[in-house]
Amino acid sequence: MAALTELLALPDLALRLVQAGPGDPEISWVSTTELLDLGEYLEGGEIILTTGLSLSHADARWRDFVASLSRARVAAIGFGVGVNHEQIPAALVQAASAYRVALFEIPLPVPFIAVSKAVAELVRADELRSARSALQAQQRLLDGARGEQDPAEVLASIAQATGKHLALLTSDGAILASTAGFAAAQDTEPLETIKLDREGSLRLAVAGTAALSPEGRSAIAAGSIVLGLSLRGAGAEERRERERWERFSWALLTEQTPPSTIEILSARVRLPKRVRAVAVQGTAEDVADWRRRPRSGLDRLITPGTTPPRAPGLALAWQVCADTESATEHAIAVATSHGLDVVIGRPTAPQDASHSLRSAHARLRSLSPTAPLYAAPRVPDVVWADRDTPFLEALFALDRGAPAGVAAQTAHGLSERVLGPLSHQDVALPDTERALLRGTLRAVYEADGQRGPAATALGIHRNTLRDRITRIERLTGRTLADADDRAELWLALRIEEVDLGA
Repeated sequence: MAALTELLALPDLALRLVQAGPGDPEISWVSTTELLDLGEYLEGGEIILTTGLSLSHADARWRDFVASLSRARVAAIGFGVGVNHEQIPAALVQAASAYRVALFEIPLPVPFIAVSKAVAELVRADELRSARSALQAQQRLLDGARGEQDPAEVLASIAQATGKHLALLTSDGAILASTAGFAAAQDTEPLETIKLDREGSLRLAVAGTAALSPEGRSAIAAGSIVLGLSLRGAGAEERRERERWERFSWALLTEQTPPSTIEILSARVRLPKRVRAVAVQGTAEDVADWRRRPRSGLDRLITPGTTPPRAPGLALAWQVCADTESATEHAIAVATSHGLDVVIGRPTAPQDASHSLRSAHARLRSLSPTAPLYAAPRVPDVVWADRDTPFLEALFALDRGAPAGVAAQTAHGLSERVLGPLSHQDVALPDTERALLRGTLRAVYEADGQRGPAATALGIHRNTLRDRITRIERLTGRTLADADDRAELWLALRIEEVDLGA
């Protein structure tokens, strides 16, 4: 900004410094007044021009006048002599000295408008200097972009132009590169972050309390551009790498390639002994955001697959994750944070991943094809193929010759899991109500799912039958509209009836 000494040095104005202030004040603007208290209308850095029209030479209120301007942090007071006072009042000089406010004399015939124009010209010249300096700083940074500067070098150039501490952060707050003082500054100083890509996976963090100069803001803008360009170049390679992982993931899920070929993609990544196929379903935009999120390690085993969408605007993608509690919980948390429904396939060895894919695909029909498109807000659904259909999973396990696990569970335990409160082992419902609902369920099956004949056989109205079926579905967590659920309920019902000699 323009300084007071620059204004005083202009020979055409013949200004004379009477009382110096602290340092060389920077000038923001000029204001002419004859008010006694102008402080609350000022922002700081102004030069106040006055002729002392309201006060006499020895008026004690000169001290109050200067005190209010001192509180407003003005740059200086310019006093025009020869209009109301032949010289600057001594009381004003004493007050300026007491409050350390710069005071200068404007002689006749110099008009106040001449001082205002001179300040405006100084401010404009300073802005031009700042613009040239900012342009030079931008040019240096952009020139460095052609030389493929390391991110740390770009941060150092920005820090030199701004005096700030900077860092390049990932979406989870990890520091990829930083200036030397950033680690200490981020704990004690305000932190501002700037997104370098649309997803916000990489951000520029700026720490510091001092206000940025125009050239400082320009340097940060240019530095962000340079970092963004380099990231986009790296992003193109990242997209190609992601496509390679997606092709491998689909080939693994469809058993078109042996699991060992993962070594071609990464020598450091090894598939676990057991994996699960995870289906995610939602709007095309949400699925695309889920696919674009930064990933590493086994988290890169995702693929859009080739299954056509179940409804217009809906999309489906797949992930291969380790069969561990932490891995599946992480996969579910990430997917649901993007508003996606999830189906977890049953666990298999990597070479048998297609079995997990088929089990998850079979349970996709239990998800609503319209809720992700129209329900807002909504809670994403999570379906487990091996937990929600225990009888079918027991048969699959027996077919694979599994000696333990779900295949070794007792039939009674499985039926209790399926029927829930309708099971004879459960005491949540009164016996009469349990018998009523179980009889209703059997009647529906004996009528081949036709509700009219089932209602007639039970001697009830169709609406009464509908209400009972709704209650059965709510208690068991299953729907008679789903083939797997119907099979599970029938098997569970028959096992308990056979056990009771029915």
